Amino acid sequence: MKEEGNKQLFANFPEITTSVWEEKIRADLKGADYQKKLIWESDEGIPVKPYYREEDLENMGYLENVGSLKNPSGAPNGWIICQDLRPGKKLEGANRRMKAALKGGAQAIHIHLEGSSAPSPVILEKLLEDIHPGETELHFRGCLGADTLYESLMALARAKGVDPSSLHGSLGADPLGKMAESGIPIGSLENIGKLVKKVKKSSPDLKVIEIDGAMIQNAGSSLVEELAFAMAMASEYMAILTSKGINPVTAQDSLQLVLSSGSNYFMEIAKLRAARILWTKIGEAYGIDQPNNEITIHSISSEWNMTLYDPHVNMLRGTTEAMSSILGGADMVSVLPYDYPYGNGSEFSDRIARNVQIILREEVHFDQVTDPASGSYYIESLTDAVAEKAWELFCEVESMGGFRRAFETGWIQEIVLASRTKKTERSASGRGHILGTNAFPNFNELILDQLDVATTSSDTVKSHSTLTPLKPFRLSSLFEEIRLQTEKSKKRPRVLLFKYGNPAWMTARAAFSGNFFACAGYDIVDRPPFKTVDDGVAFSESEDFDVVVLCSSDDAYGKIAPAVQKALNGKSIVVVAGYPADSIESLRRAGIEHFIHMKSNLLETLTTFNNRLL
Repeated sequence: MKEEGNKQLFANFPEITTSVWEEKIRADLKGADYQKKLIWESDEGIPVKPYYREEDLENMGYLENVGSLKNPSGAPNGWIICQDLRPGKKLEGANRRMKAALKGGAQAIHIHLEGSSAPSPVILEKLLEDIHPGETELHFRGCLGADTLYESLMALARAKGVDPSSLHGSLGADPLGKMAESGIPIGSLENIGKLVKKVKKSSPDLKVIEIDGAMIQNAGSSLVEELAFAMAMASEYMAILTSKGINPVTAQDSLQLVLSSGSNYFMEIAKLRAARILWTKIGEAYGIDQPNNEITIHSISSEWNMTLYDPHVNMLRGTTEAMSSILGGADMVSVLPYDYPYGNGSEFSDRIARNVQIILREEVHFDQVTDPASGSYYIESLTDAVAEKAWELFCEVESMGGFRRAFETGWIQEIVLASRTKKTERSASGRGHILGTNAFPNFNELILDQLDVATTSSDTVKSHSTLTPLKPFRLSSLFEEIRLQTEKSKKRPRVLLFKYGNPAWMTARAAFSGNFFACAGYDIVDRPPFKTVDDGVAFSESEDFDVVVLCSSDDAYGKIAPAVQKALNGKSIVVVAGYPADSIESLRRAGIEHFIHMKSNLLETLTTFNNRLL
């Protein structure tokens, strides 16, 4: 009866074909180019249309017969809430934060041990004091010597009377990832097969290898590159393990794929769903049949997308990234604390990061919908496109002999660097907005006294590297260097927004100019419009202003700009907001050198002013 009622409801509405929609759109565009106006291309080279229909799902080879792309949990959408911690040498503080996290709703702990050797049993005992290793899911990342770490973990378990078979989590062994991150070549991978066999026998629920795809995106790659290269690493580990006589299912179960969730919301959902499609193809190649063909995915909010200035915006970034991870079907999700770039962290920022996921589960009920992205024409189309492009790139890596060989030639680094350069150039120009950094910055924020071990530029290479490493970066770091330079100088250049003339033009250009110079941490003086040019000049001369920005209409600049330039006579740098093409040459002859507008390179312009004023 309900279906019949729906048919009757829509009986009076004729079906609209795609051609009719397209005809209407072109009419509304009034001759404008449809391709340029409404279709944009992602960094992955995927053209994204303004709308999708059911027919867009036809002939999609990667989505055909894949079934549900949800994670394999028993719940409709069950994921593990994970808390990430970097203990460093502050073991007692890390232990306190760990216990607070578990008490506050975390179901797993991801312990970052970057750059350090495996902790001894004594150190591990201190780090995990009052934490039951058999009841707590513990994941380690970045440790050198996973076999030693496992021995320490076993010793701790025996000391606490814990059966080693109850240990679950991951040891975080990733020699290929370490090679990519450090640029240091790796030797034989014989030991990793021995460790997998040993762990499988004593602790079957403990994963050994953590494939760090997140490191690739955090070095600047596109989503397709992150997925393809991570899959290439996973395939290489599978080849190594199966060559040692390890059953393919056992080899697969020893792996955990770690991916970063960035700012491209729908594309990130598609990426995770595409990861399951691609792993099915790889698993089949190693003889793994359904339903055993499953890879565990841990999705972590991105580091490259975080900022030092206005760090509370990182909460918003972490929230959308967590949503992408959950809707995409990740098995485990980590939201990095909003102050992660500062390097210190706190129980408060841990709690906020953790509560993002708790709210999405307990209040938004993301856990109640199975494979929520399924059936969306848009996301399904993106999933197929991401899977296709990632598989093509994966096959190219395989044709070169696998991830290790491709990395040793420098080919992978070149591809990632090209994507990183594209992102950097876009943000430097101001077209790529970084909220709170190069768009709508907090004018009066100062952070120098709050920094602990934060690094504004991560372009450091270990002297013993013989390969080119994948260097981590944050997109905002170049702007942060400029703003920190301003803070360190102990001088905040003062900028007067000289508003005069047409209300609409002066208001818009004053807002643009204020945001422009605030990106460098300058003191912005915004006052009511001047009734006359003489009033504005008098005010400009009454105080010390390093920069006076004329905010008016193009037709007014030919008269007012030379007058202000002459009156100030070098006391302040006169800047014109806009690019009045008809009078640009006469303005230059009058001594005006600086014009800021939508096509100005924001980073280069601010660097020029810092070099002159500080």
